Amino acid sequence: MSRLIKPADIPETLWHAETTCLHLAPTLLTAWKHLLQHAGLEAKALQPVPEGITGGLSKEATDEHLAWRFSGSSARVQLSLLDPRDELSGVADAFAKVFSGGTVLVADLPCGSGAAVLTLLTSIAELRRQDRIPRNPLYVKVIGGELSDSARGYASLAIDHIRETLVDQAIWVSAEFLPWDALDKFSTADLTNRLTVLGQECSARLMVLANFSGFLQGKGKWKEALPQFESLLVHGRAHNSFVLWIEPQTNKVIGQGGFFARALGWFKKLFSAHQTKEEQETLVVENLGKSVAGVQHPLKDHQFNVHLVIQRFDLPLSGAKA
Repeated sequence: MSRLIKPADIPETLWHAETTCLHLAPTLLTAWKHLLQHAGLEAKALQPVPEGITGGLSKEATDEHLAWRFSGSSARVQLSLLDPRDELSGVADAFAKVFSGGTVLVADLPCGSGAAVLTLLTSIAELRRQDRIPRNPLYVKVIGGELSDSARGYASLAIDHIRETLVDQAIWVSAEFLPWDALDKFSTADLTNRLTVLGQECSARLMVLANFSGFLQGKGKWKEALPQFESLLVHGRAHNSFVLWIEPQTNKVIGQGGFFARALGWFKKLFSAHQTKEEQETLVVENLGKSVAGVQHPLKDHQFNVHLVIQRFDLPLSGAKA
C-alpha cells in the first residue's frame, strides 16, 4: 500500500537519508531553547546525561528531564511520524490522516513538558513549509494530561511560543493541560469528559501514549491503571480515532512477559466483540513496529541513537473501520 507521506518526500531539515540521521524541526528547537532559557537550564542541557533520568513529579525531576531527555523523547515521536525506513506499518498514515486538515483532537498522555505534541505540530508545520504536504486549514485541539505542575507549565509556555509560527502554515492550535493521574479515577473522569466535549464534530482523534512503560511495568502500576485506560479508550471510540503507543525498544517492553505483551492482551480482550479473528491474531508482539535512527543533538556536535517500538490501536465504533 502506498504511503500518504512517502520517505522520499521528507525534507533534509527533518531526516538526512544518506547519514540516516534525524534533525528535530527548527521550530521545535526554538521552543525547547525558549524553555531552557526560561528555566535557566541551558548549561545543564550541555552536560553529559546521567543514567536513570526518567522525569517525575517534582520540579527538579521535571527540569532534569527537560534538559536531558526532551530531545530523545521528541526524536522518538518524530521517527514514528516520518517512518523514513518504512518499517512502521500504518503508523505514519494514521498521523497523516489526522493532520491532513479540518478540526482534530490530539491527546498527549502523559504530556510531560509537551515533547510529543510539540514534535507532531512542528514536524507537520515543517512538512508544509517545505511544500511536501498540502496546507489545508488545520485546527488542532490539544489536551495534555500530566501530574507535574511544572511540566504542564512548560508545555503551555512552549505551545504559546510556537503558536504564530504554526499559523503561518495554516495550523491553528488551542491547548489545555490538565492535572491527570493514571491511577486516579476522578482525574481520569475529568480528562475523559473534556476529551468527549472537545472531540465533538472533530474529523479525527489521536491519543499518543509515550514513554509510560517504566511507570506502568517497571513500578508495577499496570493493573492499578487499567480501569483508567479502559475508560479513556472506550469513550474515545469514533471514526478516524487512533491510539499510538510509543515506547523505547527494551527487553522490559518487548521481551517475554514484557509491557507490550500485557498491553496487547488487554486491548484484545477489551475490544474482542468489535474485532475479527484476523484482527485479533495480528495483535502480537512479533508484529510491533520497530525502528532505530541516529539523531543530531540540537545543541552539540554529537549524534545519539533512538530506538522505538510502537503499536497503532484503532478504536472501533460498532464495527466501523477508521
